[in-house]
Amino acid sequence: MSYQYKFARVMSIKENEKDRLTAEYNEAVQKFEKAGQQLYEYLKQKEQLIDQHAEKMGKGLSITEIKQFQLFIENLEKMISMCQQKVTTTRQRMQMAEVKLRDKNMEVKKFEKMKVKDFQRYREWQNEMESRQMDEVSIQQYMIRGN
Repeated sequence: MSYQYKFARVMSIKENEKDRLTAEYNEAVQKFEKAGQQLYEYLKQKEQLIDQHAEKMGKGLSITEIKQFQLFIENLEKMISMCQQKVTTTRQRMQMAEVKLRDKNMEVKKFEKMKVKDFQRYREWQNEMESRQMDEVSIQQYMIRGN
């Protein structure tokens, strides 16, 4: 008689859910990294523009150039603000996905431990049955020799 874990189907479903949650978590991490990279690019661009503007201010600028710079910086700051919100929401989604994945990992590990314990009980039962069979065979042989 071969060993069959009674919760094999449930464990398989839980492992599939874990795999799905792992993929969701990886996707959330990628989105967070992408949003973070975009924010970094905007901040870097703003810093470079401010540096360039400071250089030009030393040489002298027209009022229209200053106004254009101010408008451009305002628009860039709006983009930065939107990007910061996106980073925040993607971070939250990533953290939620991480919590779900961690919980599912714990659940799967519980089933794995249950399977190990169940298999140990099965082996003990199997050894006990083999021992009983050996005892019966010994008794039968003794009875046959004794008669």
